[in-house]
Amino acid sequence: MVSIDVRSVMRVIPTSLLCLAVTVSSPVAQVRPRDTLDIYVIDVEGGEATLFVAPSGESMLVDTGWPGFDGRDADRIASVAEQAGVTQIDYLIVTHFHTDHMGGAAQLADRLPVVHFIDHGTTIDQGDRARAAFEVYSTLRSTGTHRVVRPGDPIPVAGLDVRIIASDGSVLSGPLAGAGDANLFCAGFTFHGEDITSRFGDAEDQRSVSTFIGFGRFRTVIMGDLTWNLEHALMCPDNNIGTADLYLVSHHGSDTSGSEALVHALQPRVAVMNNGPRKGGAVQTFQILHAAPRLEDLWQNHYSIPAGDDHNMSERFIANLQDETPTQENPAVHMGPAHWIKVSARRDGSFTVTNSRNDFSRSYGPRN
Repeated sequence: MVSIDVRSVMRVIPTSLLCLAVTVSSPVAQVRPRDTLDIYVIDVEGGEATLFVAPSGESMLVDTGWPGFDGRDADRIASVAEQAGVTQIDYLIVTHFHTDHMGGAAQLADRLPVVHFIDHGTTIDQGDRARAAFEVYSTLRSTGTHRVVRPGDPIPVAGLDVRIIASDGSVLSGPLAGAGDANLFCAGFTFHGEDITSRFGDAEDQRSVSTFIGFGRFRTVIMGDLTWNLEHALMCPDNNIGTADLYLVSHHGSDTSGSEALVHALQPRVAVMNNGPRKGGAVQTFQILHAAPRLEDLWQNHYSIPAGDDHNMSERFIANLQDETPTQENPAVHMGPAHWIKVSARRDGSFTVTNSRNDFSRSYGPRN
């Protein structure tokens, strides 16, 4: 009897037919209609991967974690997607072309179809490894619909108001609806100098695609690795975003992002930090968050070793407690089980946050 490898057969089907098959399937029919916008902040060991599932069932994934590690990050994303009832990624936003954000895309596409690829265009990093990683992603995005976005562009996720607020080094030139008041937290803003920006190699970071997501009265932002200085361009002298119920903490909680001009002006009631044990989670970031005027709670994907007990939240707010990230050269070695933070938001602006490790939940009412 002849054994047929289905995956091998699929590889030889013309790309146009594959795209047609993906397009014909209705993303709205992936899951039964729900009442909440569900947001899963997935642990990818200091990388980024956040899955948004609209009440319609349409999905939007922001970033795909690291490459390699036997598909560890792709497996984690696919596992969460399965629990969320998601069978394809309708919109993949790659914030920028660093491997901790786009590296897992090809492995993920082996597990879940990706329909629309959204990014800022082309990497400006010129190193051989960076260019090689970008070419892998560039080849992958050619198999679907690819769109380069600019500030102000909408993303048509059914039932949500999704707007690009920064991309490729540019930011909104005018306010979102209901925003535009003077930002009092711009006073005394201190710019990061060239020595800091070059040290952190953020040429790609500052081109991050940053996104606003609205669902009824609920509002959140996910910034990618947008840098401190560009936060000033976005938020000063006027606050172009307005307030947010949930702040998905910029840049893994690194101290090159997350200024008071952004964080305090947003007035979030809850923040969720997708940090690693030794990546992100900077002391300065914790200090700014803890001083935010209306912040009720901070949730973390990892206990931050640099911040220590003085700044980390109590364990019930932290999804992963283990430390298996021992070196800067190998920042993502943990292969065991991983937990995530889930946010379920309702149209009235109320929402619930749950830690999958211990099932601890806390609910937050509509903003006053």
